Amino acid sequence: MVNKKMLKIAILVITFAQMATNGLSPALSDIAAAFPDTAISTIQLLMSLPGIFVVVLSFVAAWLTSKISKKVLIGIGSVCICLTGILGTFIYQSLSLLFAWSVIMGIGMGLVSALTASLITDFYEGQEKTSLMGLQTSAANVGGMIMTAVGGVLTAVAWNLDYLVYVIIGVPGLILLLLFVPYKKQETVTTAKEAAPAARTAGSFSVLKHGKVWIYTIFALLLLLLFNVGPTNLAMYVTEFGIGNSVLAGWAATIFLLGGTLMGIAFGFLAKKLDVCTIPVGYVFLALGFFVIIVNPNVVCLFIGCLLVGMSISLVTPQCILQTGVYAATPQESAMATAVVLAGSNVGTFLTPQITNIAAAVFGSESTRYRFILVIVIALVLAAISLIFTARERKLRKA
Repeated sequence: MVNKKMLKIAILVITFAQMATNGLSPALSDIAAAFPDTAISTIQLLMSLPGIFVVVLSFVAAWLTSKISKKVLIGIGSVCICLTGILGTFIYQSLSLLFAWSVIMGIGMGLVSALTASLITDFYEGQEKTSLMGLQTSAANVGGMIMTAVGGVLTAVAWNLDYLVYVIIGVPGLILLLLFVPYKKQETVTTAKEAAPAARTAGSFSVLKHGKVWIYTIFALLLLLLFNVGPTNLAMYVTEFGIGNSVLAGWAATIFLLGGTLMGIAFGFLAKKLDVCTIPVGYVFLALGFFVIIVNPNVVCLFIGCLLVGMSISLVTPQCILQTGVYAATPQESAMATAVVLAGSNVGTFLTPQITNIAAAVFGSESTRYRFILVIVIALVLAAISLIFTARERKLRKA
């Protein structure tokens, strides 16, 4: 018999490691100082490299679920994250080695990210599933804040000690995984109403035949593409408009995570009330947040805007995962549907720098303000498109 209360706790604690790359951010400048002959852009790859493996491993993990228990795969992912912490702490003399540790971290993140979300669709249903999906997004943000804060303290002692955050964040999740996550999905989790609308052949890739799965993936991809314009341009924005320095930008980046955490907690309630408007409202929050940031450049507007932008990701991403899960009839298909959305989100993150190029071409200026204006316009257009699509989708399901 599954202890669903402890399973919830296990899923949330394991999810702390989902934003593992945040753990390296406090140490990047010190790592750059330790390798002065290396370009800053190369040093920054230590944080972006894992994302490539998250995309690949998300699909591989979903495919492997037909052969290996999700518990085992998540365990391997958690061990990889812990191993990254141990290796980075004690073996750090070469930049090539640090890149190798980032690869191991990416493998761990790919396994953990894709499969913990699919555990929710495997073991929970209805409003409980919706609420837990939101809480998982909050847990990811809390984990990011913990790693950033603890990493900053450890980096003040020695930059290599920053890697210990992966042990600190990974071990509790691994223990709870071993104790409370079952090897197999229970049989009666998916109701007939929530099951895929039509029968299909077995196999995790079958769910990808549904075009609407890809549409929700695109919504998640575009949300992350636009969202990340904020964190990647904050330091330049506060400097350009004389609001503050890199320290203030760091605090503002934490506000993004806080917004995501708060909205994640409220997601279950809001998704039920908003229904088809959940994704459109998420895009409106994104547009409104960037508008508040630029309308009057000061600290108060910056923090309020960052809070609103952070909230957007906790509305759109979990809703996209939930909606793609409707088309999954088996645990393997559920894992694949989740993997597609998460992979799309990571692709969106990679494409974010293109907003800078587009804004410069459209407005003829390198100012960060115009990058944010472009995000506002695109987000409002996507809000309208997603409202039309989700309203039509709801009508078709009721028919």
